[in-house]
Amino acid sequence: MQLKHFYLALDENDYHIQSNDKSEKKYNNDKIVSDFNFQTDYFTHFIEMNLRKLKYETESYNMLLLRAKKKPSDFFSIEPEFKSLTIEVFFDENKYEKLYPFKNEYPLNGKLLKPIEDENLFHVFLFNIINEGLDKGKKLNAPIPYWQLKEIVLDFKNKNFQNEWMFKSKIFKDLNIKVSLYCRLTINYFTLEIIIEKNKIVVLKKEILRTLPSSIMYNHEFKDIIFESGKIKVMKDRFEPSTLYEVSLDSLI
Repeated sequence: MQLKHFYLALDENDYHIQSNDKSEKKYNNDKIVSDFNFQTDYFTHFIEMNLRKLKYETESYNMLLLRAKKKPSDFFSIEPEFKSLTIEVFFDENKYEKLYPFKNEYPLNGKLLKPIEDENLFHVFLFNIINEGLDKGKKLNAPIPYWQLKEIVLDFKNKNFQNEWMFKSKIFKDLNIKVSLYCRLTINYFTLEIIIEKNKIVVLKKEILRTLPSSIMYNHEFKDIIFESGKIKVMKDRFEPSTLYEVSLDSLI
């Protein structure tokens, strides 16, 4: 089994009060769990994409979870049912609330979260939590690729915590056109940018999608680039053909 997934998430049990009806959870800190999960995806996504390149073999798990808690345990656990190895790490709620003193209204209904204002401090906040979790795993002799993960985390810091990649590029030789889609995942949002070159000269550079910073939000919003009926189209990942963005070739010349 290969280690392919990496997550950092708050423990929901720290943020709910059990009512008399044990099936009902009443949260005493509105949506901090959801906010934090959105705000960490840019970091864990970078780790996960590089982690998969390692092709690290494990005996019983394919996901490494750092579970942030108010009172973390002093051991790691492997849960065969979820194929996960979990290391609990301390979550400093007071420090988090100083970095992010905002409240978001749920459901978001397509809106973005209120932005984190000091991104650099938040980068360091997550950097320290993740390193603490990895160091704890090493101390507990957890079977994880410790040094490789530390190198990936440091590499992300050296890249100024920028998570950007080219999703797809396609050349239409008959048209002398090259179309590229670039992704950017940040603390506050995800964006998709289209760049169109004609005879190696950029004729269009435009953001065509902005979502919450989560692969769940953008995962099926784009898949392919086609040329059809005189238009360059970015197609969604759907069972039925669906267009995210289109532009007439005539308008670019």
